Amino acid sequence: MRRILAFALIMIVAITFAEFNINYKVQSGDTLYELSHNFNIPIPVLMDWNPGVTPSNLKIGQTLKIPLVSGILYKPTKSMTLSTLAKYFFIDPEEITAINPTVGSSIAANKEIFVPVGKVNTSFTQLADFVWPVYGSITSEFGWRLHPIYKKNMYHSGIDIGVPQGTPVFAARGGTVKYAGWKSDYGNLIIIDHGGYQTYYAHLSKINVYVGLRVEKGDFIARSGNTGTSTGPHLHFEVRKNDELQDPVAYLPRTNTYVMRRVLSE
Repeated sequence: MRRILAFALIMIVAITFAEFNINYKVQSGDTLYELSHNFNIPIPVLMDWNPGVTPSNLKIGQTLKIPLVSGILYKPTKSMTLSTLAKYFFIDPEEITAINPTVGSSIAANKEIFVPVGKVNTSFTQLADFVWPVYGSITSEFGWRLHPIYKKNMYHSGIDIGVPQGTPVFAARGGTVKYAGWKSDYGNLIIIDHGGYQTYYAHLSKINVYVGLRVEKGDFIARSGNTGTSTGPHLHFEVRKNDELQDPVAYLPRTNTYVMRRVLSE
């Protein structure tokens, strides 16, 4: 009870001074799961605010940043409209302006802005078994292609979706994290097991999950990047059924508001 009351007081003060997070010192018995439950902040969001923190290295007295609501700080590398920013998070622009009342219709490059994330932020979770992991256009499709780096015909095991560095990545389907780390050409990679299916998320700049963590469809899990064998910022996304490669487009919504097969739907 004392912890809850103290948090409520800190939250009031933080909102007064327009801060989006508080500092919390880890206490005896704290775990990432309990902190997530007590503060109502998903574990991947906590990990995004606290790079390097894992369930195994949480220490008593360690200071963690805890956002007041489920959300992350995003800094666009290029100026973009508020509408485009909202699409990268699969939310309405009003959800951003509600937390950032002074934000205008355009976001300047390198301007840090707080954007909410969570299960409710991704669209079409009820329309299809899988949802799009990022908002963007497909820059390289599944199947044989001339590899842009090796300059020879090679089989492309997934699709590439062009997105800026640091764009939020969402779980395409509910499951358990099977792999989270570096893997040769993939760079930073997350593999989620869905029971019969697996999805791969590669070239990430930041991994915000760990092996064994259960995630639901639409959960924020990572940020896109340019790691591994890559020609520029994008997400490499794979779908495997019983370890056999599948064309991801066959599993993703075709007529959603944000992403079409080849071009953005406005």
